[in-house]
Amino acid sequence: MKEKIKIIKITLWVIAGVITIFIITIPWRSYVYRKNIADGKSLLAERKYTQAYVKFQKAETIEIKSADAETLEKLAKDSAGNLLAMRNFLADEKKTDLLALIDRANSKTCDLELDKTLIDKGLPEVAKINLEFCTTNGPKDYNSWMFLGLANLRLSESENIFKELKPGLRSQAADDFSKAYFVDPVNKTAIQYAIEVNKIIGNQGEVDRWQKLLDNLNRIEKP
Repeated sequence: MKEKIKIIKITLWVIAGVITIFIITIPWRSYVYRKNIADGKSLLAERKYTQAYVKFQKAETIEIKSADAETLEKLAKDSAGNLLAMRNFLADEKKTDLLALIDRANSKTCDLELDKTLIDKGLPEVAKINLEFCTTNGPKDYNSWMFLGLANLRLSESENIFKELKPGLRSQAADDFSKAYFVDPVNKTAIQYAIEVNKIIGNQGEVDRWQKLLDNLNRIEKP
């Protein structure tokens, strides 16, 4: 009986100790939670989707079932696939520079020169907003398809994009370069990019097909 009472006392002391530690660490856990949320928001505003997602996940482990952390995790995932999903977040965070670029890209007016500049400056997901409008509602010309292919390809190369999104982006790029080729079959640039992206995908049959088309064009050009 004495042994049993002793075990109960030890158990109660352990439980009391755990509760005490939990209460004492509440301010620290609250601080770490807020810091992870703040850091994640900063990373998300910089389009570092995967790093932001990790911060929000860490926040959720500290405050289980946190509505804010769960909402921000979803936002990071959605924004990586469609930057327009981040618009309200950027407005709330007062990130006016990126917000202005997004709104200009979403102005329902084709601006291929701006799109090319955005791609060159490492903002392919912003350019993609405008280019998807151009290829759906615009002239659907060679450059529209080429730049959309480049935007998708460059986005797939980014270390900030979730791995599961990359195969889809590469497939989209391959389709875009194919459409550019059919608009202008004698322009070799689309073919060269089609070869490049299909090599990355690992589709040797498509690599061979595009390489044959390129070889034929090279033979025709020879005097």
